[in-house]
Amino acid sequence: MATFVLLPALPSPLSFTNTGEIQLLLWDDKAQKEAGVINASTSVRGAKMSSKRIVLALKDRVQVHQTLKPRTLLTTYETADNPLGLCCLSSERIAFPGRTVGHVQVVEVETGSVSIIPAHTSALRAMALSQDGELLATASEMGTIIRVYATSNCARLHELRRGIDKAIIFSIGFNPSGNYLACTSDKSTLHVFDVPRPGGGTVRPTASNAGGTAHAAGEPSMGTGNNRPSSPYSVASSGGYGGGGSVIVNGTSFGGSSDMMAAVVTDGGQSRWGILSKLPMMPRVFTDKYSFASARFEMADEPVSSGSREPGSQGIIGGPLKGNLGWISDTEVVVIGAGRDPKWEKFAVQEGGQQTGYQGGGGRKLVRVAWKRYSGETP
Repeated sequence: MATFVLLPALPSPLSFTNTGEIQLLLWDDKAQKEAGVINASTSVRGAKMSSKRIVLALKDRVQVHQTLKPRTLLTTYETADNPLGLCCLSSERIAFPGRTVGHVQVVEVETGSVSIIPAHTSALRAMALSQDGELLATASEMGTIIRVYATSNCARLHELRRGIDKAIIFSIGFNPSGNYLACTSDKSTLHVFDVPRPGGGTVRPTASNAGGTAHAAGEPSMGTGNNRPSSPYSVASSGGYGGGGSVIVNGTSFGGSSDMMAAVVTDGGQSRWGILSKLPMMPRVFTDKYSFASARFEMADEPVSSGSREPGSQGIIGGPLKGNLGWISDTEVVVIGAGRDPKWEKFAVQEGGQQTGYQGGGGRKLVRVAWKRYSGETP
């Protein structure tokens, strides 16, 4: 069976048709040849593909094309300004920004019914669907909170706190089982959160590591939401929360050589503040759920026009890709960066390690187990 890859046409006169349309190439990776071209009226900011659908994110709309020939345009949805080309695709659902800033549209692939989730009050920065399409994770340009929703009824299931200071979220993604969520940001930190499914036990896959002790993960913090009505359009309750609080002591330590480093924080994704998180009327920073493990990934500085250097950032449109993550198994995640020092780094969730958070006992850690420069130079 052929494997297809979407590639933007090179920025040359060959990238445009006689009518000024921009082309997106469909590449057959098995046959190593071009398999087709999709024309778009404006610049393509992002693209996703499955065996049945090709989704193109344009500046202010999303186009859904048929994958098999003839590759016809099936439908178009209007969106808010989408410079990052945000869109997600699973076998059952498509997710992309709504027409209102901070909102998300979730489309059922087979029926075409649309649900609107008012996920954030500021512009969206990142989003991800679980492999089965049942969970949607979103982050805004504030970069402090990641929200997880059930796509079946638009209920908010979890609010996961990355930190209290503003950050640029590079990438978020679920592991194949959908019970871990990873996140990278311009803080050069990879976080992994527990994402318990509602109404069921928490599965905790971990890579083998001697000396580890298993601990039950915390119960999910359930949000509210409306059941989807029979109408093709529905809106979930926003149920917004206030923010604020004191500076959080990170509780994270980094050790090992330059080829291997690990970090351990509080286990189970629970509050880092122990009994303080259970007291009434405490600020949200004491009660929010944090990542159960984190580790640093490398992010080289990039040259700018003034001759100085600044950290590479996807916050600059057209800048080199940084912190793009992908799970290769339930316990292994790869982080890829481009630019002056392009490389990939592989991290594994493992049991054990000295606990450095606010709760006693063993925990899980995130260990960098491999890395390589993909420009030809090897470590």
